[in-house]
Amino acid sequence: MRRNWYLRPLLMLLAVMVLFRPSVVWAADDYVLLEDGNNFTVINTVDVANRSGRPIKSIYIRVPLTSNESVHWQEVLGEEFYPQPQTIEVAEDGSRTAVYYISEMQAGDKLQLVHRVAVRNYCVSYDVSGAGTAEIPQELSVYLQPSADINSDAPEIVAFAGQAVASSANPYLQARLLFAAVNERMTYDNSPRSNHSALAAYNIGSGNCEDYANLYVAALRAVGIPARVCSGYLYGEEARTNSNYLSDSGHINGAMLRHNWVEFYIPGTGWLVADPTSANITDHTQDTLVDWDHFARILDSGRLVYTCDYFPDKDIISYEYQGAAPLLNYTSELALYSVVLPFSDLAGHWAAESVLGLYYHTPQVLRGVSENYFGVNQYMTRAELATMLNRVLDDVAPLASWPYVAYSDLSGTHWAYNEISKAVARGILTGYPDGTVRPDALVSRVEAAVMLSRVIGGSADDADLPYNDLPAVGYGWARDEVANLHSLGIMNGIRADKFAPQQLMTRGEGAAAVYRWLNSPVYYDRYDY
Repeated sequence: MRRNWYLRPLLMLLAVMVLFRPSVVWAADDYVLLEDGNNFTVINTVDVANRSGRPIKSIYIRVPLTSNESVHWQEVLGEEFYPQPQTIEVAEDGSRTAVYYISEMQAGDKLQLVHRVAVRNYCVSYDVSGAGTAEIPQELSVYLQPSADINSDAPEIVAFAGQAVASSANPYLQARLLFAAVNERMTYDNSPRSNHSALAAYNIGSGNCEDYANLYVAALRAVGIPARVCSGYLYGEEARTNSNYLSDSGHINGAMLRHNWVEFYIPGTGWLVADPTSANITDHTQDTLVDWDHFARILDSGRLVYTCDYFPDKDIISYEYQGAAPLLNYTSELALYSVVLPFSDLAGHWAAESVLGLYYHTPQVLRGVSENYFGVNQYMTRAELATMLNRVLDDVAPLASWPYVAYSDLSGTHWAYNEISKAVARGILTGYPDGTVRPDALVSRVEAAVMLSRVIGGSADDADLPYNDLPAVGYGWARDEVANLHSLGIMNGIRADKFAPQQLMTRGEGAAAVYRWLNSPVYYDRYDY
């Protein structure tokens, strides 16, 4: 049975979080083992405002962009811009900058420049049995060179690294030895500092993640191990449980998660990840220890969400204008699901987050009517709703077996024959007196409420129903089920006093009801134990 990795209190705050079943898969590089894939979206927003009393003309704004390239523990799912930039500049090192042009902003005008990159992020471990059995590829020589902040040729760092690895000629073991040496050398200190170079970190003996990463990369390069600094977010336990990390939009405040770590290359194996900052811990004796959970692996307790290589001025936004100066404000957030829409008809739709939640659920609860179109306003059939409910229950309460059903309008070749059989076995569906089950009949809102309530369980007093179009005479068979869903907040009327029982259920409405159930206390009380 699935166990959810997050805590319920935070889930209730983040009503759009997506649920995932832990999975294990070998990546394209066969030495990489990926586990527990979760979707995230990096959302960068520049708010532009004219607070002056005069127009501003010919505004050019240059915004550094999150990478849209996959790395070995993270797959890019998609990218969106709102609005589209005038152009995207790509530098020699691969970094990208969006250039926006605004012809004129009148006094009081406001606009937003939004960039989103959705990713599938994994925990990772490695098979290093082939370490040290091959040559370093020539194209990786750039990751052996010193730079302004990576002082791998400084005599102090060369001596420090050489002494640390003196006991081994194996590059993987050397990387471990340097990992420990950096942790022994450094003490965490996040005080403001103008110089975060590797040499400054070595001389001072303290610093933040930038200092740890720069020193570790410099030490690795000094002994001939290609290495680079990675930037992005460290998403861990505190961000999951502490509401102080939430932004006004309900996402995670990216400024509180910013982090640098290291990727290094071992010949005969490939690129590996290490986070030297998170590995610096102190026990009750005040001795500094090395936490090896952060060397050559990523755990769910500290996910590394990659956004870019290390660039000292990555967050600097430059702009030009004529007239009064515009006011710019940059924010970065991390959404705990993908908000890059896979279906064109979800843009701006009220049910989009529910559809995405079920689309990215593992196992997948629903699909589109085509590759790029969900059909959010199309009506739902009895078979479609039964299939959605079965997919949820097959995960948390699977049937050992079920009898195949015989209805006059359901052939064994019908696409939902198995799903209808399971739904009947679970009590979700029942046939009609004429011997039919009507799988392709469009389902009404009241019929959908009864099907959902049968799955969810529970009861409520139908006397508390506020709807004037659901009389006891005529709807006595459904009032208890509607009352149950109403009391749980899973399915409500189309307005305060109207349930619209005979109105047909759209695919968006069905997704919203099922998604509310998945994120409700009644679901967790029953299945998340």
